[in-house]
Amino acid sequence: MSANLSNPWKPTSRTHKPAVLGQPLDDPAGWTRDDLAQSQAYLYRLSDAEAADIFNAVNRVEDQGLDIKDITKQDFVLPVFGPVLADLRAEIIGGRGFVFLRGLPAAGRSRYQQAAAFWGIGSHVGRAVSQNGKGHLLGHVKNLGEEITSATGRGYNSASALGFHSDSCDIFGLCVLQTSKSGGQHRMASSVTVYNEMLKRRPDLVRELAFRFYRSRRGELPPGETDPWTRQPVFSVTDGYFAARGASSTIARSQGMPGVPDLTPAQNEAIALYGALAAELAMDVDFELGDISLVQNYVTLHSRTRYEDWPEAERKRHLLRLWMSFDGARPLHADIIRDHDGGILEAGTILHAPLEAA
Repeated sequence: MSANLSNPWKPTSRTHKPAVLGQPLDDPAGWTRDDLAQSQAYLYRLSDAEAADIFNAVNRVEDQGLDIKDITKQDFVLPVFGPVLADLRAEIIGGRGFVFLRGLPAAGRSRYQQAAAFWGIGSHVGRAVSQNGKGHLLGHVKNLGEEITSATGRGYNSASALGFHSDSCDIFGLCVLQTSKSGGQHRMASSVTVYNEMLKRRPDLVRELAFRFYRSRRGELPPGETDPWTRQPVFSVTDGYFAARGASSTIARSQGMPGVPDLTPAQNEAIALYGALAAELAMDVDFELGDISLVQNYVTLHSRTRYEDWPEAERKRHLLRLWMSFDGARPLHADIIRDHDGGILEAGTILHAPLEAA
């Protein structure tokens, strides 16, 4: 795939065996820390020719004056990297479930150029969807003084530690513009491996996580909806495909809302074990400037430790973020499709791709 001999990337077999809830999963997304921490087989290191191909595409869309949100796959032609990226997309959806791209130079690039490179790569992976009620198609992970524990707090605009979770979309992407002074460690766990380990230890609690849990909408209500919550299972199997969701803050914050029953002791125990196993089995991934991660949410959980920023505004931790739909490329539970197809939308939401955090 690449002439870059230092590239550690290695795809999986992508052999899918039909899943049955309550039985062990044999899935290429069921990786362990020992599998990947040393080999870094998830890391695709771009060759000079591939990086040049990406920035040639950036130059073309910039010369056309295209707004970030208007850049399509057809606009962002990648004759060198495009075939590789198509294969990486197949690995994200039907293989290990994630890939990290490294080697895209960030120095000397404008914010538009950085965003266009990230968005253009994303356009080959999925369809961008809204990340919040403001209609942000291009998100900014940056501390704006919020706390995740507040009523409308979101992890992306705080320096808070985040529990293991999955975002409300099919695939999420991050692009590293600046790293923190300390903390902010990115952690990942295979939800397939977590499920299998829970099945060994407490199969009764696996069944508890098939419940359609109530989840807070964090004050962002879709048009026509009046309930401040939605419902999704943590574990589900659809047409032989396993999917997992997070079991962290949105479930906890729904408690006490009108119409939401109290969690049972068994549900609380299952949620606690799920989080504990994710932390036990997680792999730490160090971000470098310019890195891009592309992660399928149904087989991968991620978290972040609390971080301390640099005092200088231009050095503060800053990541660009994409939420993407893969438009039915993998069967999903109906509740998940309903909530993820268009991302987060409110009445009157106008979609846009801001170049600065807001």
